[in-house]
Amino acid sequence: MDNIRVKLKSDLTRYADGLLPGIEGYTIGRYGIWSRGSDRFVGVTFPGIATLDILWSSLEIVDDAYLKRVDQHQEEVKEELKTAKDVVKVIGPKGGFRYLSYSYTNKNGISCNTSMGFKTEAEKLIELFKNYGIPIKTEIMY
Repeated sequence: MDNIRVKLKSDLTRYADGLLPGIEGYTIGRYGIWSRGSDRFVGVTFPGIATLDILWSSLEIVDDAYLKRVDQHQEEVKEELKTAKDVVKVIGPKGGFRYLSYSYTNKNGISCNTSMGFKTEAEKLIELFKNYGIPIKTEIMY
């Protein structure tokens, strides 16, 4: 999380002169009270201007090396998920999403069991499992 090049998307001149949209800085991890207390914030240094906690939603990552590592990691995860089994989508009695659980074998050959409670992320996984031809069982939680 440290030393990732970022670009500011918001006008934060009320905190320090020069903090205009488009200015670039780099992350420094947990810095102040906000970044130490919430993962929604990260400490950012804008050289010659200021160092302060910034909401991730106010930043755009422009670090090509970091973005490349993220893409590589996502491809590795997708490859691991080809081994998924015991995929279960759990819904409530009225059909609302509760969670998705599954197991897979990671790149080290270790069997992993996991679940996802975020509907939008689970929908992406379900689509991926369908593309891989992995059966998905639906269960109702009462």
